[in-house]
Amino acid sequence: MEAALFCVVYFGFTPRLANERLETGENRLDKIVEMIKCSKYSIHDLSRCHATEPGESFRMNMPFEYGIDVGFRRSGGRPFGQKKFLIFEGKQYDLKAALSDIAGQDVEFHDYEYETVIRKVRDFFRVEAGVTPPGPSMLVSDYATFQGWMIEKKIYEGHSEGEALNVPTRERLDEMKRWNALGRPDVFDPE
Repeated sequence: MEAALFCVVYFGFTPRLANERLETGENRLDKIVEMIKCSKYSIHDLSRCHATEPGESFRMNMPFEYGIDVGFRRSGGRPFGQKKFLIFEGKQYDLKAALSDIAGQDVEFHDYEYETVIRKVRDFFRVEAGVTPPGPSMLVSDYATFQGWMIEKKIYEGHSEGEALNVPTRERLDEMKRWNALGRPDVFDPE
């Protein structure tokens, strides 16, 4: 969901991630609930809760977090009733087999393509948050520009290219914010 994070930052919002604080004495679920409670918009990608090999457990964290979010929204309390969701599945109708209680929701599918994620996140924030984003093709191009900029920056900082491609999500998010604040440059300039 890196492409979704990119769009959220690009549009001037601050994404909230469970790993934004690494203090291990803090209960992870408490952090997630706190973030859900103070967020006006939520993006839930439920596409990665499938087992991919025999004997592998499926990941239920995202559906669980989505359920918590739905619970707050359905509580009727302000501001939870005004919360807006964007829910993703990998392939169209994947969720119907595993999560039939979601029937009646307009779930978006992304076919595991980052370009589709960018387009659908763009459209969601255009409609629900009133942002005035560029077209999807420009966002996809800017995302590629950011990727090149970040890799150049990380190599300059002493990372190998492979390491630059695999920095932790929190570090990647910080670089997205930095790139945005610098005016979205085409190339990394160490000065």
